[in-house]
Amino acid sequence: MFSAIKGHRSLETGDILDDLEHPFTCPKSGGALQGLYDLEWIGKNVDRDEVARRPRGIWRWAELLPVRDPENVVSLREGDTPLIHAERLGAELGLERLFILDESRNPTGSFKDRGGSVTISKCREVGVERIVLASSGNAAACFAAYCARGGLEYFGLVRDDSSVVHCVQVGAYGSLTLIAEGDMADGSRLAEEVSGEIGALHATLPRNLYRIEGKKTAAFEIAEALGWRAPDRVICPTAGGTMSLAMEQGFREIFELDWIDRMPRIDIVQTDGCAPILRALESGGKVEPWGPPTTKSAGLTSPSPACGDRVAAVVKKTEGEGVEVTDEMNLRAEFMIGAKEGLFLQPAAAAGVASLFPGARKSALGRDETIVCIGTGTGKNAPEVAGEALGRTVRIPARVDAFLEARSRWLDEMIKPDY
Repeated sequence: MFSAIKGHRSLETGDILDDLEHPFTCPKSGGALQGLYDLEWIGKNVDRDEVARRPRGIWRWAELLPVRDPENVVSLREGDTPLIHAERLGAELGLERLFILDESRNPTGSFKDRGGSVTISKCREVGVERIVLASSGNAAACFAAYCARGGLEYFGLVRDDSSVVHCVQVGAYGSLTLIAEGDMADGSRLAEEVSGEIGALHATLPRNLYRIEGKKTAAFEIAEALGWRAPDRVICPTAGGTMSLAMEQGFREIFELDWIDRMPRIDIVQTDGCAPILRALESGGKVEPWGPPTTKSAGLTSPSPACGDRVAAVVKKTEGEGVEVTDEMNLRAEFMIGAKEGLFLQPAAAAGVASLFPGARKSALGRDETIVCIGTGTGKNAPEVAGEALGRTVRIPARVDAFLEARSRWLDEMIKPDY
């Protein structure tokens, strides 16, 4: 057996559906589906330690993924990204067991590749030939690459503030990318309309459960890297919230398999320029549209997250916390991660670390808590904001005295940990 999937569960009606007949949404409600797996069979037939000896990547977890026929798998060797023990950064923040899951090592530079691989693989299995998606950038690059690999057509809608690097990637993969005027809500509305017009899958939540199904593999890898122990806390930079949903599903599945003995807390982080889920957590009500985002942290700009209420429920259920940060905090965290650990993440990806700055949280963290920050994407995909903050590289005459003078100025201007 390649996959132990039994079908899909409708999260609204509770019905169990054939994943080949109803592969994307509930036919009754139009709502979200979730993969349902034969965990009893997996428990009897899959040795978690044997999985470690399989070829690396997300597909070594095939029994817990929704593709039935291995011939349909579309992969660029995504997954198995390193869990970095950020010792120097942790010492700066008073945390002895701080880890960063470095998702920048994925083929197109972000955590989106996990969901991209599973989405395109399932599309091949059920005969979907076209994908359309609105994205701030990382998802556009991901889906263009995996559609190219799998032989599907891809059409990407990005924004005015999307990085030129993302747009170039989409074009290089042979796909059409267009800047849709307005914010992410406008782009998502257009993508939905286009999907009906040209017969394409609008590959976002709740239309596309496979992004969550792919990203949940990060939970398996985190637990494995920690010696089959769940961390105390997983911190997810959050726009639409797929990673927090994936962390809950992934850890829950292996908890039910008795591969770990408890669930972690799941925290979400949003910026003060786009925080609809945090606002709902604070009010205790439903997630309402935020309005036009004002953040420069590309990747944290989903003003009307379709699954926002599910994300808020995950935070509450796991006794996690929602934390608000600023663009300035994210940028400082990006540079601290670079200077202390040698990792170049984009500002949105650094938001988890920013949420650990003194004063950011309502409750104190234990010094010995095992904390995993999801480093969602590489700074190489979003160099504009960091480049503007750093300024142009200083030019000097080729003389030692000029070098010493420049070095002295640099030492005086180094970023200080004032958070």
